Amino acid sequence: MFTPTSGRRFRIVAVPLIALVASVAFATSASAEAERSYFFEETAEAFWAVPHQCADGSTVSATLLVSSTRDFEAPDTEDADPTARVQYQASCPGASFTWVGNALPATITSTENLKSVTATGSGIVRDNRGVSHEVSFDVTWTGVGPLETNVDSNVAEGFSVNTSTRKQREATADGRVTFDGGVLVDGQNNHPTRPAPFIRTDEERTTRMP
Repeated sequence: MFTPTSGRRFRIVAVPLIALVASVAFATSASAEAERSYFFEETAEAFWAVPHQCADGSTVSATLLVSSTRDFEAPDTEDADPTARVQYQASCPGASFTWVGNALPATITSTENLKSVTATGSGIVRDNRGVSHEVSFDVTWTGVGPLETNVDSNVAEGFSVNTSTRKQREATADGRVTFDGGVLVDGQNNHPTRPAPFIRTDEERTTRMP
């Protein structure tokens, strides 16, 4: 006498199971066809104060920046051409003296968890008077502060999911920078007003549904 009830229960349970199987199959198929992208960038930066003799014989404190960069985008797993920005600025009475190497070729070595970065290299820079100079650099950053992590995710119209992850650690920097063969700095970062050295990574992950 329980046959109708048992049959009805079977039908009620069977329908959701069929729907669940179809849903899982669809999700698996959609996941397989999703487009994924990944971008990675690492930056290490430090400032030094450098005594600079101006044309009129006075001495001012110039600012020297060394900032290393390596980045890559999947399917790559490493930067084939890492670079460093080396910049110098001295504000002399009546005129300034500046030069910058925006993307000097560099060899960059990094350790996990932003513990250290080393950047070495050399290249040609041009000053604000149009004269070319040879610059070399050998700088090591050592992480000293806590590892700070910030994650930001957003969904665009339900079809694209973007996740940005930034990790940063305060550091010390020790290095040697030469300019036309003369030593500009040889030691630890020492700029009294510029931000402290840091090591930072930025990762961008994007999934686009079909």
